[in-house]
Amino acid sequence: MSKHVLVVSSSPRKGQNTDLVTDAFIKGLESAGHTAYKLNVGTTKVNGCIHCMQCYKNGPCAQKDGMTPFYEEYEKADMVVFASPIYFWHINAQMKAAIDRMYALYIGKRLVKKETAMILVAGAPEESVFKNALEFYNDVIIGQLGWQDKGTFFVNGTTRPGYDIESYLKKAFDFGASIK
Repeated sequence: MSKHVLVVSSSPRKGQNTDLVTDAFIKGLESAGHTAYKLNVGTTKVNGCIHCMQCYKNGPCAQKDGMTPFYEEYEKADMVVFASPIYFWHINAQMKAAIDRMYALYIGKRLVKKETAMILVAGAPEESVFKNALEFYNDVIIGQLGWQDKGTFFVNGTTRPGYDIESYLKKAFDFGASIK
């Protein structure tokens, strides 16, 4: 059965590692018969949640910014994939802002359980660089929201000499193609 997948990328660097890996993942999804909508919250303005409670009173969110397409696509999505570069041992601020803004759906009782996956990209070669982001994902997205984890994909060592993006692009494609 084909899925509609919302892929939220937070890379502010268009055409660089996170962006390339995310696009390869999407190509894999599409090769498996799924449709994907990519929203890059890293290249569009997404404000942090201001806890104005407008979402509780009158609707999804008082702020009209780069999250508006997220709310629209979320309704159609069977799965939401989060793709973030690692900055300072965690997901970047752009991804955190987008996840915080999901509060508008939560408070409006529109944040239904979805399938989910995470893609993380880091310059550091140590796999421990993913620890905080993975704990956050497992606690908030899987644990608190109860979404069904379809896997995680890590790319590390992007700043080391001899780094080969092509091998990761193939693996990202395969990860996308493996989604059932």
